[in-house]
Amino acid sequence: MVRQALLALAGLALVSLSWAQIRVTVETPPPPVLVISADLRVSLVPGLVVVERVAEPQGILVVYRGNRIAQVYEHHHRDLTNRGWTRVKHQASPGRYKSEYRRGKAKARLEVQERRGRLEVRIKEG
Repeated sequence: MVRQALLALAGLALVSLSWAQIRVTVETPPPPVLVISADLRVSLVPGLVVVERVAEPQGILVVYRGNRIAQVYEHHHRDLTNRGWTRVKHQASPGRYKSEYRRGKAKARLEVQERRGRLEVRIKEG
């Protein structure tokens, strides 16, 4: 009798364990935002290793490790358009993308270039 009761409890425990659901949420922090000027801010591509960041006159050079040039260009293009910039000019050639943007009177340029397993992203104002 005691054995049957223990078996019944063990069976009930197994059934309740199979109904249990564990919800796991993983929150990834937003990508860092680089401030180039009062008008121009850009976020880094999540998941890619930044090899180098160099401040340039009126802009910045960010070098990523990788070869997914279209994905990197698309991320920075979407980032600029989401911040209110409108693309007014675009050129694409093998291994290189160049675009110009406007927001009011402000101008910005985006250039993404692939070199030996590295992706160089230049964003300049003016």
